Amino acid sequence: ALNQTLMQYKALAKKGFNFWQYASVVWLEKSVGSMTDYYTHTTKFGWFPYFKGDANGFSYVSLSPFVGNLPCVVWVLKQKNDDGTYTLVYYELPVYTKTYDEIENDVFLENYKKGNSYNIISNAQSIDFQYYGFDIIERKYNWFNEFKGSLQKTLPSAIMITYEIKGKERKLLLKINTNSMMKAIYNEIYAQ
Repeated sequence: ALNQTLMQYKALAKKGFNFWQYASVVWLEKSVGSMTDYYTHTTKFGWFPYFKGDANGFSYVSLSPFVGNLPCVVWVLKQKNDDGTYTLVYYELPVYTKTYDEIENDVFLENYKKGNSYNIISNAQSIDFQYYGFDIIERKYNWFNEFKGSLQKTLPSAIMITYEIKGKERKLLLKINTNSMMKAIYNEIYAQ
């Protein structure tokens, strides 16, 4: 009877852990779906919506923070563990009215680690990212391995996270709902 009770407890605990992993993915979908076209400015690129995505992860501004109710800068980053596996970690800090350089300093100084965080995917053998968006040179939509708002002048339309756990490949497709081009005239209105 004791062994049977322990087995039932283990099964419930496993379901509970799976629930939290599922909940973290749902939260990420909500955060990415609430991405906003937070325009930043640099001398080189003018005005553009803040988004950076590459092989290590992506960063954006969301109106749906994990904690609190202020819009936040989010970093979703792949981190290598000591055993060679990877963890996908979500970090957020309130954005307030940060400039592009202030957001970049948060990355350089690793200030994002001081904010709220949670693990989305753990113990993955691999994690890869692709970004679907408008290619202004070819004038059509494509998948990119790297996507920057400063170059594309827009947000991506979707993000694909491909990861492998225990030999099984899985995909997570995140859709972006806001992708306004109306603010693209900022460079004409607010020329500096």
